[in-house]
Amino acid sequence: MEGGSSRSSMLFNLKQRLQSLRMVAGLAAFLKNPDELDSVFAVARSLQGSPLATQMQRHLLGDPRMAALVEANWRPAAIDLDQLDSLPDGSLGHTYAQQLQSQGLTPESLIDPTPITSPSQYITHRLRETHDIVHVLTGFGTDGPGELGLQAFNLAQVRSPLAVMLIFGGLLRTLQDDEPLEPLLRSLARGFELGLASPCLISFKLEEGWERPLSAWRQELGLSEPLKASRP
Repeated sequence: MEGGSSRSSMLFNLKQRLQSLRMVAGLAAFLKNPDELDSVFAVARSLQGSPLATQMQRHLLGDPRMAALVEANWRPAAIDLDQLDSLPDGSLGHTYAQQLQSQGLTPESLIDPTPITSPSQYITHRLRETHDIVHVLTGFGTDGPGELGLQAFNLAQVRSPLAVMLIFGGLLRTLQDDEPLEPLLRSLARGFELGLASPCLISFKLEEGWERPLSAWRQELGLSEPLKASRP
């Protein structure tokens, strides 16, 4: 019995160490190319199946609205960027289309193509497909401080381990590059405050309200209007 228990413990520890190595490798890839989507996805892949990801899933499934989405396996309709761009100025869909076009992105590049066969996979898809929608709703920009402000929001909302790693990596890179820290800290502070004060955004069927004004969505979700950029 002792031998069996010892072998099980060794295998468990080995699995933990391998998971840690994958996380370190993913973080290293992000630090090397922080502006590349692929480097962010590499960090996300390193966390799949980890205890941290399991904790996030448990937290999200504790939200009745999110649990209902997962149970129904609700999926949004395919995104037609031209159609969204034709919606009125100030609507969620129009603003979302403008943001993607300004970055040279397409909806296809943001959607996880793998099939959904479990709650964890549903959550992975939902986080990825709503990332830029949440950008628009919260008003966080796509520059460095804006991206990390959104990660602070995600950490407060969904307990995202990816957010923890990206925030750590962003802070470390800012210090290493001897860049001003204040804009990043202000953005992080706003992200935490906004995330804690708002209901879980990804649990709403946001894609069914593309035509709604941003102001209406923000009022419903308890999101304050975006702050003007502060000087460094």
